[in-house]
Amino acid sequence: MARILIILVLAIFFLICLYSSMYVIDQTEQAVITQFGKPIRVIINPIEGREKDQTLTELKNKYSEEGFAISEGAGLRFKIPFIQRVRVFERRLLRWNGYPEQIPTKDKKYIWVDCTARWHIKDPLQFLRSVGTEEQAHARLDDTIDSSTRNSITKRDLIEVVRTDNRQMRVAEEELRETIMVGHVSEGRPKIVAEITEASRKACEEYGIGIHSSGVLIKGLTYVEDVKLKVEDRMIEERQRIAKKYISEGEGEYEKIMGDKEREVKTILSEAYKTAKVIEGEADANATQIYAKGFEKDPEFYRYWKTLELYEEHIGGEKTRLILGTDNPLLNLIKGHITETKPANKER
Repeated sequence: MARILIILVLAIFFLICLYSSMYVIDQTEQAVITQFGKPIRVIINPIEGREKDQTLTELKNKYSEEGFAISEGAGLRFKIPFIQRVRVFERRLLRWNGYPEQIPTKDKKYIWVDCTARWHIKDPLQFLRSVGTEEQAHARLDDTIDSSTRNSITKRDLIEVVRTDNRQMRVAEEELRETIMVGHVSEGRPKIVAEITEASRKACEEYGIGIHSSGVLIKGLTYVEDVKLKVEDRMIEERQRIAKKYISEGEGEYEKIMGDKEREVKTILSEAYKTAKVIEGEADANATQIYAKGFEKDPEFYRYWKTLELYEEHIGGEKTRLILGTDNPLLNLIKGHITETKPANKER
């Protein structure tokens, strides 16, 4: 019974040792094997890309000179159980996002700069020796990239950081073009970003960290609050100036249109008055001619008609008094009318 128990314990111990001696490196991983805390083997698994072969050659030469065993690629591997330890590291691209940092430019413009980058563990052995963890790597990247960014921006004017070339600025209103003072760009943002990337890449080599070929990117660039307020006030003033210019031009155009309208109205009224008078004169002439032809046929009727018009004009009102002598011609018609219509009055 005791013999069986011993065999069982030995079998379990053997299985534990066998399990502890095996480990698997995934396609997304690379590792360093340590023995009593000292690195003895490096399993490299460089990221795909144009620099893969060069990186692989450099690492092999470096590790060979230092006397480390080298393995390449993913798969099942073995180690001495309980003595050797596997430190696994990420081989994929990792993201670094910096904190917005206030940086002054050469022309004394204070701006907030926010950067980002893609990085990877290029040398796992150097990474283990100098950094150890991804959290510590992010801290190193904060210091390295922020320092490179500050050094590159502080020695250049703001226009160099904002613009990429000297292409003509597009403006919503042509009036704004004269207020936009754009300096000459001698380098531009691409060169600044390339400089930051190169400086960061060299500084990160001592940590075993590689910066991806896309480089460090400036994802945010804004004025600090007090400068932003001044810029916004200046923009408001420029817009108000343009608005006043448009209003002034509109008022001038309005006055011009109203003056043209008044002139056209007077011209039309004058032509209409002239035409009306011509028509009225022709109508009076025709009427006079018709009257003349009618009265030529009966002069007595004409005299009778004119006398009635005089009566209507002078004695038509209620308070009008007309004093006539007995020999006045106007009285003849009345006399004749009274004599003919009221003969009984003579007998009285």
